[in-house]
Amino acid sequence: MTKEEALKQFAQLGAVWFGNSKQHFAFSAYCRLQGWNKLADKWKEEAEEEWDEAEEVLQRLVELGCKPAELQEAMKTQEFPFYDDPKQQIESDYEPTAVKQLSDLAAAFADDYPTQKLIQKWIDGEKDHMDWEAQYLNYIEKLGYENFLTAMM
Repeated sequence: MTKEEALKQFAQLGAVWFGNSKQHFAFSAYCRLQGWNKLADKWKEEAEEEWDEAEEVLQRLVELGCKPAELQEAMKTQEFPFYDDPKQQIESDYEPTAVKQLSDLAAAFADDYPTQKLIQKWIDGEKDHMDWEAQYLNYIEKLGYENFLTAMM
């Protein structure tokens, strides 16, 4: 991957995280209205983390010399589907290949320690994210869907 490709992919992360953040804030609000407060709190926490990560991407791009006009594409949020079914939401968000993609991106910034360190922090966060989603999917399987939703109240 060339440095230009790596920067473009890095900028796209910001757009992805802004989009994910919007999706997760909306799903959190929906869960709260349904009475699934524990689930709502978890999705809100995820939304806030992703918003912060998107801001970090934009800040780092500025530090790397990107001009405001060049950031326009990075600031366009991508659209993500909204679900009214918690299992669908978790399954659609569960992306085991994300850690590999972030690791590849970190390798492309081998000569840029601050960017690589930032990406490594996100890798650790993504591992945690995958762990809780896998745990929730396991709960759904073992407890049954209705019991899982009751436990999320």
